[in-house]
Formats: sequence, structure tokens, C-alpha cells
Amino acid sequence: MVRSDKTRQDELVITASVFTSISVMLVTLRMFVRGWIMNKLGSDDWTLLVALFFACGYFVEIILAKFEGLGFAMGTLTFDNMQNQIKITLSIQCTYYACVTFVKFSILCMYLRLFAAADNLRRTAIGLIVFHALFFVVCLSVTLAQCQPIGKMWDLLGELKGTCINTTAFFYFTSSFNILTDIIILGLPIKTLLGINRPQKEKIALVSIFGIGTFATITSIIRLHTIYTYTLAVDPFQEGILVNLWSVLEVNVAIICATAPALKPLFHPEALRKIKQASSGSGSSYVPPNRSEYEFHSRGRSGLGSRTGIKSKMSVQQSFTTVTHEENIQMGRVIPFGSTTTKITGGDDSDALSAVSTKRVLED
Repeated sequence: MVRSDKTRQDELVITASVFTSISVMLVTLRMFVRGWIMNKLGSDDWTLLVALFFACGYFVEIILAKFEGLGFAMGTLTFDNMQNQIKITLSIQCTYYACVTFVKFSILCMYLRLFAAADNLRRTAIGLIVFHALFFVVCLSVTLAQCQPIGKMWDLLGELKGTCINTTAFFYFTSSFNILTDIIILGLPIKTLLGINRPQKEKIALVSIFGIGTFATITSIIRLHTIYTYTLAVDPFQEGILVNLWSVLEVNVAIICATAPALKPLFHPEALRKIKQASSGSGSSYVPPNRSEYEFHSRGRSGLGSRTGIKSKMSVQQSFTTVTHEENIQMGRVIPFGSTTTKITGGDDSDALSAVSTKRVLED
């Protein structure tokens, strides 16, 4: 059964409305968890908020394009409708690149927060952030300069003198490259996750959590195919529905996937209770039975703690909050195997408490 242009347009608007609303809801929950409960808003949260801003902007652009007849046959559109659709398309292209880039920034910043002791992973993540920032500038510059003058882009009558680049090849390249970098970013923490000193089931669970982004990559691949069909279309105005449908799905699914790991405390009541106690400063600190102050002997990978005999005394009340390995897993914090091990000893306790510390991981 052939669907009417109006039906296809309504499907696009409904899909954009539903997925943008889900993104807004989940990012709001994330800001609640990270900001109010944990009191630990970081760069990964703010960059995802920026991505959400552009996703909402994309939704507004879809609505504007709807009023200009997006998805309807060229023969049913006025000259102004067609020109305005092209102008909105230019805005959509810029919004899309911004949204995708800031989602990747958020994921990479999350890696920097969680894997504080994994030096190789951190260096790679920082390098990818710099690279994607430069790539975004290039994409934005090429998009805004695809026609010289830019008005040539919507000059349907050929009245302006100028030239335009082969945008088909450019969009193929950027879409394919984004898929490749998605795969690289998704695979970046796998080695570290598999190397943590935890049971195999927990390792698989952690990899699965971080692998949720695979869904966003799948939508990117489908979008690439819609670009191919769009470029072959006899009537690009009528065929603009499909490419916009999968573009809006891609950016929102990416936001949803990037948000998911930070929402894990909501599904663990005990962890949530402990986080609330920690944020309020009541009942969350471990106090030894016999001594209020313990010596922390830290031995890192370089072994400086044991060779130089460096010791530092600090109040356990101030420096150590009881967090078990299980809670670390529940709260989405990952401590790589082989990281710095801190052993708390002293007093008459026969059972020493040991906690794995990776610079800022216990704090985050």
C-alpha cells in the first residue's frame, strides 16, 4: 500500500517528537542523578546537555520544514517553499554535525572520568576529543561554504553566478567516517573492562552497558543508506523524509545511549541510598573502631610508595568513604585490574580493609 505524502510527513513529525521527548526526559534524569544526588556534574554531563540542545533544535527545524511542505512532491510546492526547504536543510546539516560531535565529546569525557588510571585509554580519549573538535570545524566550514556564494545553493533559476562542491561525495565521506569513529569509541574501553579483577559475569555486564552505543551505530549505518537513496531521487523534496527520519533517530538514539550508563544508580536502591547519604554527609563514612587515624601506604605501578617509604596520614572520616567493589560496579565506576592498591592498616584490627584506588575513580 502506497502511503500519502501527508502520512509520511506525519510519521516523521511523530517520530521526531517521541524520540526528542525521550532524550529530554533521560538527560533531565541524568542531570538529576549526577547533579543533585551525586553532586558530581562533569564535562561529560555538560557536553551531553549541549548535544540535547542541538537535538531540540533539529526538532524545531523539522517542524519548520513541515510547514514548507517537506516530503511533498515538487509539483505541489511553491517556489518559496522549495527555497525555504533548502535553507532549512542547510541549517539541519550544521545542527546534525554539532549534535553528533557533542555526543562523542560526552562519551569520551565519561571515559576520562571513569578510567582515571588507564593512561593509554586516557591519552587516546584526549586525542579523539581534539581530533573530533577539528573534524567538526572542517565539516561546519565545508557545509557553510558548499556553494560560493552560499545563495547559489537555493538559486533554483540559475540567476547567480557561482559554483557548488559535490556534496554527495562529502556527505558519504563524513557519514562513513562517523561510523568508523563510532566503532573506535565503542571499542576503546573494552580491553580495560575485560582486565578488571571481577567475575566474568560482571565483566560481561559492564561491557554490555558500555556497548549500548551499538544501537546508535546501527542507525548511522541505516542513515548512510538513506543518503544513497536520497541522492538518486528524481524529486529530492519528496524523498527528504527518509533521510531526515533516520538522521533524527541517529542523534536521539546516540543521546539516549550516552545517557544510559549514568542512570544505573536509579536501578539499584541500595546504591542510590548510599549516594544520597554521601551527598548529605550523613552516615556514609567508615570510622575504625580503635583509631580515628590510619596510615595509608600507597604502592602504585611505579612502586614509589614502597621504595621511598613515603607515608601520609589522613583522617579516615575525611578521606575514605566505604564503597565496596559491588557498589563500584552498580554505580557505573570501573576500576582497572593492576591499578594502585591502597591498604588501610592499624589499630588492633586483624582484618585489614583494602580498597582499590585509581586516582579519582573513588571520588567519581
